[in-house]
Amino acid sequence: MTSTTEITRNAAFLAHRYDENSDAFQFVELTREQHRRCTFLTDEYIPEQSGRTMVRSQDVDLDKGALAPVYFIFHSAFACSTMMARALDIEGVSMGLKEPIVLNDLVGLKRRGAAPARLSAALEQSIALLSRPFSTDEKIIVKPSNIVNSLAPSILEMRPAAKALFLHAPLKSYLRSLAAKNMWGRIWARENAIGILEDGDLIGGFTSADLLRLTDIQVAAVAWLSEHARFAKMIERFGADRIKSLDSDKFLNNKHDTIARLSTFFGLALDKDQIENLLAGPAFTQHSKDFSKFDSTARLDRHSNVDDSNGEEIDMVVQWSAAVAESQNIPLELSAPLL
Repeated sequence: MTSTTEITRNAAFLAHRYDENSDAFQFVELTREQHRRCTFLTDEYIPEQSGRTMVRSQDVDLDKGALAPVYFIFHSAFACSTMMARALDIEGVSMGLKEPIVLNDLVGLKRRGAAPARLSAALEQSIALLSRPFSTDEKIIVKPSNIVNSLAPSILEMRPAAKALFLHAPLKSYLRSLAAKNMWGRIWARENAIGILEDGDLIGGFTSADLLRLTDIQVAAVAWLSEHARFAKMIERFGADRIKSLDSDKFLNNKHDTIARLSTFFGLALDKDQIENLLAGPAFTQHSKDFSKFDSTARLDRHSNVDDSNGEEIDMVVQWSAAVAESQNIPLELSAPLL
């Protein structure tokens, strides 16, 4: 029988969930290859037969000296963040963790009004558990779900050595990607806005009645502006030496330069051959969700189809959003660019 110490010190046991009622973590046994095959670290993708064990937080036995440096890719959705996390999963160099759901659980804990001290303790322990490397000298790069953005300031504060990339889609690309998902994309847009409202980070100027009067595309734009506003505040607070910003269009059009500069920023020390191998690999040639063929041309094709049915509305909302941004002093272009 595997001991608690082995489970809590071994990266092969992912810290998957946090249960606030029992103050315990659920660990799921996953190999490095299984990590790679999971689109996200959610139950939808984790093999059903994976072993699961609950460990009370007070029994977690970490070897803090063996923890890896940890960095973050925070994003505002539809920004190719999963592609980037897959690309930076390089054995012996770095491990990309794609949306570990334990951090989502802590967002729920925060939204339910948990005491700050309890939330901070659970977050600190969660980040430490996610920092366990599969092999010595690897760095950990965590790509949380976008709902975790509300915890980003606390994470960066408790990890002073951590750096972060703020990856976002330009507003028009973001709205096109959302519209391409039809009804489910529009439902997600409203749920996302509700979550940001619960976090206390929705931009001002809109009452609940005002939000109900907006179209789904406008609601999505309000959420995008809200994410931009909080990203801008974090860049100002933590500085360009710890945070870089990047939009997905620039990423896709400058993949080599993006990876090269991110390698320097995160201290990965990738050489030219390693970068070329990454660019030729599945992260850049397969869609992160359905593994179909994918490149910047495929993305443009999907967007052109959206323009046929939603293009006029999207263009109007982009113009409307620019006026809202100007009225609230929200930068449409983030500072501290990676490129």
